[in-house]
Amino acid sequence: MVKRILLLSAAVLLSIPVFADGELSMELNLQNLILWTRTEGSAAPYWGWSTAGSSALSFKSSGNKNVKADLAFSFVYPEQQIAAGVAVPLLKLDRAYVKSRFPGFRITAGKTRIGWGDGFVFNSADVIFGSTDPLVDLTATEIRTETRWLASLNIPIERFSFFEITAAPPAMSMNGGLPQIGKMENFSAGGRIYGKIGEIKSEAGYWFDNSEGKLIHKPYIALQGNLISDWYLNASASLAGTGDFEQIFKDSLNISGGLFHIISINSISSLSLRFETLCRPFLSWSEQPAGTGGIRRDYALLLYPELNYKADDSLSLYLRSVVSPLDISAMLTAGTSWNIFEGYTLSFAAVVNIGDGDDVFSFSRSASLWQTGTDIIDGSAFVIGINFIY
Repeated sequence: MVKRILLLSAAVLLSIPVFADGELSMELNLQNLILWTRTEGSAAPYWGWSTAGSSALSFKSSGNKNVKADLAFSFVYPEQQIAAGVAVPLLKLDRAYVKSRFPGFRITAGKTRIGWGDGFVFNSADVIFGSTDPLVDLTATEIRTETRWLASLNIPIERFSFFEITAAPPAMSMNGGLPQIGKMENFSAGGRIYGKIGEIKSEAGYWFDNSEGKLIHKPYIALQGNLISDWYLNASASLAGTGDFEQIFKDSLNISGGLFHIISINSISSLSLRFETLCRPFLSWSEQPAGTGGIRRDYALLLYPELNYKADDSLSLYLRSVVSPLDISAMLTAGTSWNIFEGYTLSFAAVVNIGDGDDVFSFSRSASLWQTGTDIIDGSAFVIGINFIY
């Protein structure tokens, strides 16, 4: 099995330069983690030491101004168990798309990500992928990187306006080890219109999601402008079922917004500030006890503050946090990134959760509420990483 994967990867890489001009790169990301955690169901948390890593291969086309293509896949560690005593690294196809520009329209097709609305951590307008989950990896360069198979048609209207239609096929499932093609009626699709109202960039759109056989309507609006600082505001709702429309709207309405500002200290140093918020106005505005389903996630307000100091072209320091003010809990992340050599970056990060055992974030999660895969870090973690691109 492992030999087949390696041979297939080598064949793909060797064949790419034959057919197109482009740039081939490889990225190694290696991490050592010391973390305060617990085994599922265990009453006693402990300090653990783990390693993680990935190797990513990417090929981007060049030489044709009307066609852009990107192919990227990665091997991710820890390995996946496929049989007793046999484990292989998880092979992921991260991106595989082609963007083509014609005189009156543009087409994007493949596995990629389309950005609707604005937001680094919270973006209510991102109705295709969803960008409202507070449990994210704040040590990552990009917080939201999920991709999916889709096709998109973009039709320019004027210089700063366009209309876009996007469709996504139903996801394939596995049946007896073989891929099972999804039913035609389970496709998803939508569109948006983008333009300027004065100096404000505005967009409105709609997405219907039928990927799981349950039709969900997702309308949204988004605004973005500049008034001393860059600002953005988004709102969306997920309307499904045939029940009380007003209650469904209240339960699903979410509004996100943010400010971003850069302060130049001198010719090489700068300080950037970002603040985002996610508001679900009809949900709980007071702390609630843990329910029968586990930790309460249905609070009305979440905050994301960030400070990023760039000392020079090689050294930067950052402080990031996702805050749940209604139960007074937070995930705090501080880190530094040092580009010592060309393509070689050494990083260090510390992540600390503060909060009670039944809060959104907790330093020592109650054993009865702790769930594997639900909380990225139960208490705290220290990460030392090496990233090399060549």
